[in-house]
Amino acid sequence: MIHLEPQSYRDTKFHERMFIYFSRLFERYRKEHKLIIPIAIFTSDEIREEQDTLELVIPEHQILRFQFLKVELRKQNWRRFIDSDNAVAAALLAKMGYTTREAREVRREFLRMFMKLKTRLDQGRLALIMSVADLYFKPDLAQDEEIIKELMIQYPEEGEAIMELMPAWKRWGYEEGIAEGIEQGIEKGQAEIIRKLLLHGFTPEDVSKAVELPVDEIKKLM
Repeated sequence: MIHLEPQSYRDTKFHERMFIYFSRLFERYRKEHKLIIPIAIFTSDEIREEQDTLELVIPEHQILRFQFLKVELRKQNWRRFIDSDNAVAAALLAKMGYTTREAREVRREFLRMFMKLKTRLDQGRLALIMSVADLYFKPDLAQDEEIIKELMIQYPEEGEAIMELMPAWKRWGYEEGIAEGIEQGIEKGQAEIIRKLLLHGFTPEDVSKAVELPVDEIKKLM
């Protein structure tokens, strides 16, 4: 069993919380699963050494030593992932380590990764990947169009896919018209994800269950 835990903010007691979660899983599934692998994914913008171990000891005896696996995204070199066809890597590329000067290059590589994913993922999954990525990238329409044109010249064999991507990109990432009243009470990033999922065929009822908001609020975003 794989236990994944995302953590986006500083919590000095997170390692204790991770142990509590692991203990509950172990208690419930120890007969069914011989191995439970706990993994924490840290998405904070700060670069720091996250504590991954909980120890309980007395003199000359160790009572407990629990250590989970961890992925600290800001410590990851984004260049290691740009040749990957992993959708999660593409969505989280903007949370990895890069300088301000590299920001445009990171965005460019994300667009290229997205184009490759377009050949094997459905529209709903593509919309979700773009929604997650754009929460971190803060996309610029003019810059994106410029980058896509560059990619068309550099990778002419993918030109058809890029041409198909252009109108979809504008529709998914840059449509306007959400009334201010609709967004009241809904976090902005969450409202964007809801709207994009609705555009790609998810029912209001399905979205309502996923984000735990009333169906009426979801329908306002249609």
